Amino acid sequence: MNKIISFFLTVCILSVTGFAQNSLVHHEIDAKVTPSVSFLEVTDEITIPENQVTGELKFKLHNAITVTSLTEGINLELIKKNMNAKDVGMDREESESSDALLLNEYKIVFPDGHSGDLNIILEYSGKIESPIEQSAENYARGFNESPGIISDIGVYLAGSTYWVPYFGDELFTFTLTATTPAGWKTVSQGKRTKDEDVDDLHIDEWDSPEPMEEVFLISAKFTEYDYTVGAVTAMAFLRTPDEGLANKYLQTTAQYLEMYRQLVGLYPYSKFALVENFWETGYGMPSFTLLGERIIRFPFILHSSYPHELLHNWWGNSVYVDFETGNWCEGLTAYMADHLIKEQRGQGIDYRRSTLQKFTNYVNEENDFPLTDFRSRYNEPSEAIGYGKSLMMWNMLRQDVGDEKFIMGFQNFNRTNKFKFASFDDIRIAMEEKSDEDLSEFF
Repeated sequence: MNKIISFFLTVCILSVTGFAQNSLVHHEIDAKVTPSVSFLEVTDEITIPENQVTGELKFKLHNAITVTSLTEGINLELIKKNMNAKDVGMDREESESSDALLLNEYKIVFPDGHSGDLNIILEYSGKIESPIEQSAENYARGFNESPGIISDIGVYLAGSTYWVPYFGDELFTFTLTATTPAGWKTVSQGKRTKDEDVDDLHIDEWDSPEPMEEVFLISAKFTEYDYTVGAVTAMAFLRTPDEGLANKYLQTTAQYLEMYRQLVGLYPYSKFALVENFWETGYGMPSFTLLGERIIRFPFILHSSYPHELLHNWWGNSVYVDFETGNWCEGLTAYMADHLIKEQRGQGIDYRRSTLQKFTNYVNEENDFPLTDFRSRYNEPSEAIGYGKSLMMWNMLRQDVGDEKFIMGFQNFNRTNKFKFASFDDIRIAMEEKSDEDLSEFF
């Protein structure tokens, strides 16, 4: 298998992104965060394209948030209160949500006979202070979780917080202007277009023209480091200043950005940032990763979990997962990150043996299930299937079609499905186009 190592490092492909931006909902978000009192104030100017302006427009929002319409002639009608929330985005959990986060659902009432795009300005505010709790899905890794929290030590707002009006699973674009106390910085998706201090406040602006599943607002008293890698900026946001640690991550980012550019295609964003969280997490978001303060200081993370999260920017955070047909991307990311790095060091056989051993230890006829039923890991058997069985399937496919066609097939898959929801079937189609083989029976 040594051939694939050199091939991984020499194949290069240009990737063209195309999407109809004017067919997506767009948010212009102006958010002021007051950590000392866990308070959020937002003005959100929303453009809903004509093709989505149907008879009924509904959205969901955190039930602690009070919302009003500032647009003349457009009103809001509260139609459901205190609904259970479901997780959204890439890092969704398998378990049903609890009553720790409840939602209200609103209907947008607009004039009869309206034509064209619908523009509405919403103003809303409230306290976001869900506690950090032990994650049932990630108990073995010692991770905790919160659907959203604003505190004096840090801010975490995500799709799971429902702090931005949620219209459903359709992708959207946004810009975010975030105002925080002086000394704080905010990180979100996309490219930062403003970073300035005004009186006793700090203002960051992030522009995300790429279609997204959710909006993140991560904030704390960060020390920032950066390094230019071609057209991409590698960044590190640390809660405790540490130039040596930051440089290690910036250099590692540069290394793996180049490796995956050659292997899969152009990096889909303008930055990749390591962001230090104020509790233990292992999250991969579009254009950044949010890792706990202990995790980032383990030396082995640089060449294990870190490239795994970086690769998610191709698999899962730009080519999105059609979860209804199965989560293909965790096993594929493990194969092209964790396994590949071991293979490059001559340890691929040991890694696959260990993967098979975990499957043998945890999976039996009673708890096994097909990969199309995998959504996320929630215990050892589900991890052994969704990561391990999936990883071994990709290894089988590579052996069947050969290294060159395997790589070309996934480059094709990345190129044709960027910023779209994709399934196992889309992988099959892309692979068949490059292998000239009928792979329907294999899949």
